[in-house]
Amino acid sequence: MFLLLVFSDKIHRTIFLFGCCALFLGVMLGTVPTSVPQFILLGNWLVEGKFIAKWEKLKINKLFWILSAIFFIHVIGLSYSENIQDGLKDVRTKIPLILLPLIFFTTGAITKKEMHYLFYSFILGAFINIAWCLIYNKILHHTETVRDVSRFMSHIRLGFLIDMAIIFCVYFVMRFDEFKLKTFFSSLVLYFIIGLYALGLMTGLANLIIITALFLTFVLFKQSKLGFAVLSIIFISASIYAINSIKNFYEENFNVKNVSMNKDLPLSRSGRAFDTYVFTNQVENGFIVNKNIQPLELQKEWNKRAPSDSFDLKTQYNIDRYFSLVRYISSKGEIKDSVSISNLSKDDILEIAKGTSNINYQKWSFFYKRVYELMYDYFEYKNDGRVNGHSFTMRLFYLKAALCAINEKWLFGTGTGDVQDKMNECYEHSGSPLDKEWYKRPHNQFVTIVVALGLVGLAVFLLSLFFPVFYLRHQLDALYWLFFISAMVSFLFEDTLETQSGLSFFAIFNTLFLSRAYYERTKAH
Repeated sequence: MFLLLVFSDKIHRTIFLFGCCALFLGVMLGTVPTSVPQFILLGNWLVEGKFIAKWEKLKINKLFWILSAIFFIHVIGLSYSENIQDGLKDVRTKIPLILLPLIFFTTGAITKKEMHYLFYSFILGAFINIAWCLIYNKILHHTETVRDVSRFMSHIRLGFLIDMAIIFCVYFVMRFDEFKLKTFFSSLVLYFIIGLYALGLMTGLANLIIITALFLTFVLFKQSKLGFAVLSIIFISASIYAINSIKNFYEENFNVKNVSMNKDLPLSRSGRAFDTYVFTNQVENGFIVNKNIQPLELQKEWNKRAPSDSFDLKTQYNIDRYFSLVRYISSKGEIKDSVSISNLSKDDILEIAKGTSNINYQKWSFFYKRVYELMYDYFEYKNDGRVNGHSFTMRLFYLKAALCAINEKWLFGTGTGDVQDKMNECYEHSGSPLDKEWYKRPHNQFVTIVVALGLVGLAVFLLSLFFPVFYLRHQLDALYWLFFISAMVSFLFEDTLETQSGLSFFAIFNTLFLSRAYYERTKAH
């Protein structure tokens, strides 16, 4: 009987480890691959039994209750929500915030060998994710829009997860002595960095630079003042170079060139007067878009060259094609008339039909496309206030609507289920320039918490984030701090905990690192 019980415990441990590996693999591959392993872990936990012993562990574990507080405050917020349906959906999304600590803090400490298996699983998932994104976007579909490159989650979140894969690879490079293993994981680091660049994951690249700079600064400051000084010089020089490169790229694309094409010309090359209607202040490659346009010639000649993609200005039929066409020809530095359309190559026709609006766009990597899109967002906002569809500048209006909602219910918030409803109301009352399809949440986790649960909720949220850091400060290793920095950065750019993939990213790593540190602290005492 005793041997059977021992064997049974081993089986449960094996299932637990399998479920954790599947979870770390699945978090890189979408909602279903993340959800199924959690059901496996929960089922194994229930079948294992020993509920009284598990309860005794949890009763004295203040860390578990503080971590779970994020979930509980959302349940409490549901009690004064009017939109119960959205509230229940939000609470359901946040179940991993209590489920994973419940399982990890009652199952026993993850050994270092087991933790390595989890890291291997995650790195494999990251490898598959990038490979599929590159194949899908570069080979199968030739995707043009940067925000569509990520196939399983938002491109911002993908960037943060790839950063974690890089961190784990560097960890193995430093840990293993064998040359083959060092070379293998070093190659993976290079692969992931190339993936960040090739997919244009700007936030992921920025976060990687931040955590690398902070980590090296900390290490060198403690070990070598000379090394710290050298790193500071390198960092300052690199920053100056990056700022100068960004400035030059902006000037090249958005500063108006002093050429004849940017001046009012009397007639088209067919002898027709140009339209003086100004519909935009756009500039493409230094050429003003709204100058020297003969719209009827454009319509007639384009419909002749691309009859399957025709447009009609009078009926506003397929009018987006007209805007793309005008911008594309402007980017070439040409007059917008029939002659320019007839001079378009077959490749130009195909690009315009896809909605490409700049001749250089097809030549740029996703990285340069993303840089250009951010600059374009800023330029549009600065010149004529256009913000719809521009992720960078729309955030200003997300924040404005959120502050409106907070101002009305600042202590306890709107309730868990009423965030979007209240935001919509604020968008309407403030006369926001955003179209209704862009009425979104704040895109900042801290602000979203205040809107939903008020300053009281924010206080609980901050306690659940920073108390474990203080409580386990002597047991936490460098991996946790690198994750923690990444999580804080993601909270600033996204409603990380409002989607399953984002919440899983936080809950999985936070629970793993803190539970290991907790067991270390328990052994020491």
